[in-house]
Formats: sequence, structure tokens, C-alpha cells
Amino acid sequence: SSGINAEYEKVPHRPHPGIRALEPRPWQFHQDGARIEAGFRKYLHRALPSQKEESHEVIVCHGNVIRYITCRALQNDPEGWLRLSLANCSVTHVIVRPNGNVSLKGLGEKGHLPVDCITYN
Repeated sequence: SSGINAEYEKVPHRPHPGIRALEPRPWQFHQDGARIEAGFRKYLHRALPSQKEESHEVIVCHGNVIRYITCRALQNDPEGWLRLSLANCSVTHVIVRPNGNVSLKGLGEKGHLPVDCITYN
């Protein structure tokens, strides 16, 4: 599948700096990273010139995938994905304009959750 799915905790890229708590097998970086990158390319791109109206994609996935996609969308080094912290069930809003400019409107927003329901992994 070229999309994003959540069979297990995905490891999109070897993080820098690394951490001991995250020691996936080497193949995971290649397998997971390729799948997540394919999902990034499938969903985050400028609109075709023929598109006349706004479009929206809702992607529900693991926080590691959202962190990686956010780094890539902003043209930051994908090694930094683990430096971002997201609450479970949070909302991240990325805008890709027709000219290709990208903006991060919100990262890890959790105001829709009751305070006692906010958790992190």
C-alpha cells in the first residue's frame, strides 16, 4: 500500500539526536520510511492546475507519521521529527497553497479535548 496505515508504531526516519527508548530494527527505517514518504507524496502536494475549488484531506494516523509529514511539508530536515511533541487525538493543520507555498496553521492542537483526557505517549 502506498498510503499511511497504523499496523504498529511507525518509525519514519532515524531521529537526530537519537534516543535509547527508540531502538527499532534497521529495516524499519527503510520499510516504514518509504511507506510514510509515499503517503506524504500522495496527500501533500499542490493542486493540479485544473482544480478550481479548495480540497481538504483528513488523515488519522500515529503521531510519528504526523511529525514526519509536518517536517517534510515545512522543508525541515526529517531527522527532527522526534523533536515535536503531540498529544494523542490532537489536530495538526497544514495548508498547501496552489503556488506550492506551505503553512503550518496548527500543530498538536488539543483544545477540543477535556483536560483530563489529554495524554501523550
